[in-house]
Amino acid sequence: MNYKFKTKPYAHQLKALEMSWDKSYFAYFMEMGTGKSKVLLDNIAMLYDNGKINGVLIVAPKGVVKTWYEQEIPTHFVDHIPCSPVLWQAMITKKQQHQLDTLFQTGHDLHILIMNVEAFSTKKGLEFAARFLRCHNTLFAVDESTTIKNPEAKRTRNICSLAPFAKYSLVYPILTDYIYHPSCQIQ
Repeated sequence: MNYKFKTKPYAHQLKALEMSWDKSYFAYFMEMGTGKSKVLLDNIAMLYDNGKINGVLIVAPKGVVKTWYEQEIPTHFVDHIPCSPVLWQAMITKKQQHQLDTLFQTGHDLHILIMNVEAFSTKKGLEFAARFLRCHNTLFAVDESTTIKNPEAKRTRNICSLAPFAKYSLVYPILTDYIYHPSCQIQ
């Protein structure tokens, strides 16, 4: 694969990227600590460079969302793509509202919205995510899919209801026998 990565991928990461980068739906069945986040960020960059996406919605557990914002994106996302990551917060201040508004500005920036999975238990979070997905050609990623494993849970149903609005969906399953994916069931 001929691509200029910000951080050099290991062989297993490169293999995962080669298998996934242009698929509409894909699950990374990789062990914890093997660099799934880096693979996803490289995948995002390749899709953006090929004109396939202009937005990304990353859904992660509450304890992980800041890691995406403060560590994963700055460390692994390529420098040649202008991006504007925004971290969702339940309490929206004027400053936060301004940041959220930047996600809908026209231009060439890649818009990245990072939301905690708990936000999808609320009408406000669900409606904002739906608006974001409708306004972009989006890659929709769910980090740690066990947070949406119960198909009867409100947040699982809400996240699943958004899947049709995304051009690409990726899921980070924890290795279990059963995974509920936003667009389908994977056994």
